[in-house]
Amino acid sequence: MAELSLVLGDFLDLGIILIIAAFAIPIARKASMIDLPFLILFGFLIGPVTGIVSHSFSLYLMSEFGGVGIGLLGIVIILYYESHGINFRIIRRELMRIASLDTLGMVITAIVSGLIFSLITGAPLVIGFLFGAIISPTDPASLIPMFKRMDVQEEISGIIVGESLFNDPLGIILVAIGISLIDPSSTYIPMYAAISNFSGVFAAVPIFILIQIAVPTSAGILAGFSVIYLNKIFSFDNLLVGFLIGVVLLEFTVLEAVNITPFPAAIATGAIIGNFSDKSLFWEREANFQQSLSFLSRALIFILLGSILTLSDISAYWVVGILVTLAVLFFSRPLAVFVSLIAARFSRSRFRINNRMSLFMGLTGTKGSVSVVMSLVPYTLGIEENLPILIKWGQMIYVATAFVVIFSIIMQTIYVPYASRKLLGLPIMASAETQKK
Repeated sequence: MAELSLVLGDFLDLGIILIIAAFAIPIARKASMIDLPFLILFGFLIGPVTGIVSHSFSLYLMSEFGGVGIGLLGIVIILYYESHGINFRIIRRELMRIASLDTLGMVITAIVSGLIFSLITGAPLVIGFLFGAIISPTDPASLIPMFKRMDVQEEISGIIVGESLFNDPLGIILVAIGISLIDPSSTYIPMYAAISNFSGVFAAVPIFILIQIAVPTSAGILAGFSVIYLNKIFSFDNLLVGFLIGVVLLEFTVLEAVNITPFPAAIATGAIIGNFSDKSLFWEREANFQQSLSFLSRALIFILLGSILTLSDISAYWVVGILVTLAVLFFSRPLAVFVSLIAARFSRSRFRINNRMSLFMGLTGTKGSVSVVMSLVPYTLGIEENLPILIKWGQMIYVATAFVVIFSIIMQTIYVPYASRKLLGLPIMASAETQKK
């Protein structure tokens, strides 16, 4: 009976979170507020302020529910939907620049942000790198709506959005590498541990990255084209929604089971579906449903972030959070973009990027769901595997990450339109015709 009461209590908390998630975004829109910080505020109110949802349950739901956590599953759903809009024409033209930003740029962001974090906090350099890896990805879910409100050149918006769609998997891989440097025997990344036993810790990095990108991407492409082909034979109609959710969940489950990141698979499947399906009524319904599911996933992730934070955490780490946020937004990110674009200066693209455009791109790059979910890994892993260094610094990492995510979204929503006017010579708001497009 006690176990039944505990389960019912969990479902009650989950029900409350889902209801709040459904209300929070419409309320934010009516109040003309940015929705993600608003969601975090809601989570903060039902968590540490009122105690309606406990800290332990929020942490469990985000990182352990179903064995993987709502956070990871939510990221798969978000990336699958967002990749529907990948523009292959822009990707082909700007592939070298996007690839440079997603490799060299990510590594520079992780290393420089990590050094700054260690300098400010006194944390070991490996902990600093782990933090830098966590905040290195940018968030397409925040960038795409932002660019819809501005008449930014297609190439610039395409490069930034393309970067954000493809850098999440590498960010997660960098987190795995950071954890392996702290504890090579960690169960979090057994594949990397197995490879490093044969090739050494550093030689294993390129092999590990190649496997983690090539295998799931190939699986995702195959799954996407298979769904399109099977639909022509069987005409799933309204059942397309359930079929594709099943395919994405199958990719997620199988790849997780063999310790391969599922995110490139979700991106590849979504990109194939978005670009090669026949755009019939049933495909449109599928895309609309996935959009709603993506919004709900984002809402859950950010509400849970707010409810996981505690008053004592914020009081202890707010100075660190603000300092690190400013350093990431105005130093490590712009530096990484400048260096990456210089490295890709021999790109075959006919579109020339000048210093003002580079600065605009460097000032643009909100942090989002992937960083939020990954920020909890060090603390929860530290507890699970009794790693004192992760237990000690884990709370600071996820609180500092929360500051970076919140303020990157708020600040860039405010200053990016202004930067587009000053650096690109564009009006702050796009014309009505452009917005319709």
